[in-house]
Amino acid sequence: MTGARGFTLIEMVVAVAVLAIAMAAILSGMARYADNAAYLRERTIALWVAHNRLAEIELEPGWPDVGKSDGDMKLAGQKWKWEAEVKKTTDDHLRRIDIRVLSPNREGAAAALSAFIADTGRK
Repeated sequence: MTGARGFTLIEMVVAVAVLAIAMAAILSGMARYADNAAYLRERTIALWVAHNRLAEIELEPGWPDVGKSDGDMKLAGQKWKWEAEVKKTTDDHLRRIDIRVLSPNREGAAAALSAFIADTGRK
């Protein structure tokens, strides 16, 4: 009788171990990808909130007062908290506006936006 050909138990264990390591690496990569996609979505929406707040300030008929303000805005099914600070500049006809949007899901700011507005056409 000739010897049967096939895989030994050791060869099968090694193959399964290699497969398990490869699957773990793939799952880890997919989890990281999903986390990054969620972070980028949150950051994009936070920037929209900041741009919306800047547009509201720009549309006000009066010149914005120097100082800090804050508030909430609902966008994409979530409540976002924003903080704005209007600062004087060396040019009396310009003001700097810094807007921070805080993340509803994570600690800290999700986005920050700085802009300058002029007093042209304002009362």
